[in-house]
Amino acid sequence: MQLALQYSAYAIGLWLNLLVVSALMRGTYRQYPFVLAYALTLLVSTVAEIGLRAVPKDLWDSYYCADEVILDVLVFCVVIAFIDHAARNSKQKLMERHWLVLAAAAICAISFALHYGLPRNRQMTLISRDLNICAVILDLILWSLLVAARRPDRRLMLLSGGLGLQLTGAVMGEQLRHFARSLYLTGTLLEVTTGLLALYVWWRALRPVSAPARLDHIKTL
Repeated sequence: MQLALQYSAYAIGLWLNLLVVSALMRGTYRQYPFVLAYALTLLVSTVAEIGLRAVPKDLWDSYYCADEVILDVLVFCVVIAFIDHAARNSKQKLMERHWLVLAAAAICAISFALHYGLPRNRQMTLISRDLNICAVILDLILWSLLVAARRPDRRLMLLSGGLGLQLTGAVMGEQLRHFARSLYLTGTLLEVTTGLLALYVWWRALRPVSAPARLDHIKTL
């Protein structure tokens, strides 16, 4: 049963991931290069994850933890890029881009330092949790900028909402898995489901708008 659910999640995730990449390659990748980098990395890592299912557990655990940290760092880059984009049209004043980058780098370094010396897999898991929590906070800052903007960017709001959904599910799923062994499957399902929903929201936000839809939008203005 679990194996069937796992491969179903892989199939749906790859399909949605390809839709997101396809939508980005039609032109929006220029506006959201970090989203493209994250989507491509997620696509490659998912394919690699499927191929490595038969390797020894120690090797699999090491790959999975390292992969999660890499994706979490990319999510940081995505959120910072979103914040920088939103700040241009916001009434609120926020720190300059380089300070955001330095703050993100400091958070990563502090997390590594706090968990230094722990077993490798445990260390990577805790670092991933810390990065997800910080990314959720950054996403909330992003939402405050979008709400205060003179002309709210609907596409960016959808992208931010999808990312927030994914990050919240990841944090909650991780906590459920560590809270009790009986909740391991529940936590995993929550994390996978919110991740798939986030990809769907991203695809809806990034897909090209048809000509009739553009005309309808112009009429409403």
